[in-house]
Amino acid sequence: MANSRAQIGERLILIIGCIFAAAIPFVVVPLALLVALIAYLLKRWRIIQPDAPTIGDMFYRGQVAVTTRVVLLLLFGTLPLMLVKTHAGALSLWFVYNVIVLFLVVLDVIISPRPENLVIERRMPRKLSIGRDNHIEIIITNSSHRPLSLELIDEFPEEFSGDRKNITLELAQRTSRSCSYAVKPLRRGCYFFNRTVVRFRGLLELVVFQQEYGEACRVEVYPDIAAISRFELRMKRGQMAEAGLVTERRRGCGSDFESLREYVKGDEFRRIDWKASARKNKLITREFQSEVNQSVLVVLDCSRSMGAVVDHLTLLDHAVNSALILGYQVMKKGDRIGLLAFSDRPHIFLPPGRGKAHFYSFTRHLYAIAANRVEPDYETVLRAISASRLRRSLLMVITDLTSGEAVNKMLAAVPMVSRKHLTAVISVLDPKLQEIANAVPENVDAVYDKVVARSMIERVAGLSRHIEKIGVATMLITPRQLNSKLLSHYLQVKMRSQL
Repeated sequence: MANSRAQIGERLILIIGCIFAAAIPFVVVPLALLVALIAYLLKRWRIIQPDAPTIGDMFYRGQVAVTTRVVLLLLFGTLPLMLVKTHAGALSLWFVYNVIVLFLVVLDVIISPRPENLVIERRMPRKLSIGRDNHIEIIITNSSHRPLSLELIDEFPEEFSGDRKNITLELAQRTSRSCSYAVKPLRRGCYFFNRTVVRFRGLLELVVFQQEYGEACRVEVYPDIAAISRFELRMKRGQMAEAGLVTERRRGCGSDFESLREYVKGDEFRRIDWKASARKNKLITREFQSEVNQSVLVVLDCSRSMGAVVDHLTLLDHAVNSALILGYQVMKKGDRIGLLAFSDRPHIFLPPGRGKAHFYSFTRHLYAIAANRVEPDYETVLRAISASRLRRSLLMVITDLTSGEAVNKMLAAVPMVSRKHLTAVISVLDPKLQEIANAVPENVDAVYDKVVARSMIERVAGLSRHIEKIGVATMLITPRQLNSKLLSHYLQVKMRSQL
């Protein structure tokens, strides 16, 4: 279609040129011969490629457009019609002037670098982390013999936040240069980057070249994968104690035998191996390590209330990110990690397992979790866990206890599941709720908001106390505390050999 349009355009230009040549041959014919000679020499000297698109083809494909300067020049060309007294003389000057402008436009297209002289490459990870700045790098190569002033537009998905300003840069001849920008995905899922658009002006600045480069790029937004390495680094630097994370290993804790060593002052007498001490003729102590191959099941609430937005992410996204970090640490310590996502019914169930393949499956399941606009059915889910053949595990139920009357049904099912499994209920609270409850009201609406916020906090605290009386651990925490609190609870359970 584009080729046929280009052919029609070239024929129209040829017909118009013939009319002009018949009207004023002393001007048009020499100019046409000059343009043809310049084009021949440029191809001969390989400044432009012999198989490059024709001028008509480039205009009809939208690769070339005239600038405002051409419009102003054409408007300026109407002056002879007003200044010259004789109509024939004015018309002749107008024809000559416009032919010269047209010649300059064509000349600008011919002598300027073509879009084919540019190579654009976009480098980016295929898996992006939600809620974090992900850097996109674009490499531009100019293979022409002239420097270019470029304007680059890289369209990223609307669901991402980032600076949508056009990137401008100067690029010397036969050089490469890179530029980068950052995007922050706000939702998990699959998205597409459009092709990269580049604009640059001709040498005479009478035309603008525009071309799309590359192909649409598919990316997947996962839970915050980069948080794993950041969390590991913080642990190595010893910064997690400030957040309440128990990271130290207790000597002699656990029930799995590890090794024998010489007795030192402070060791428990019950740890002394008397037979080994008799053989060595000195006191020998047994060393134990925490048990491995234990099961941890993350139970994620995906109901309506978990769709509330805190710090640009939903409560569910915060919970998913924390579950990913917890799963990684559980796998590192030789234990098994599993996942159950539910709302009014179970949606995803991954039995506890270990190994790299299992952790990849765990990550893929977290990637697919989405909030549903329904109330949670705790009773059905907890009863199903209790009735399953799942061996004794640490259940971490991450939910929002402000979700209404549905929470009351949890109270009936929690005792049943806690008989078989070590259970912890973690309620993720919106920090704005506490801010509203503590704020000084300035009007009637603020008073009403404060009363509602306080009643919700008191209700959640009452539910938490009731659950703790059953013998189930509860935590009321903000999204920023999730990572450290989940991992601390897991480590404490291991050190105390509660499983």
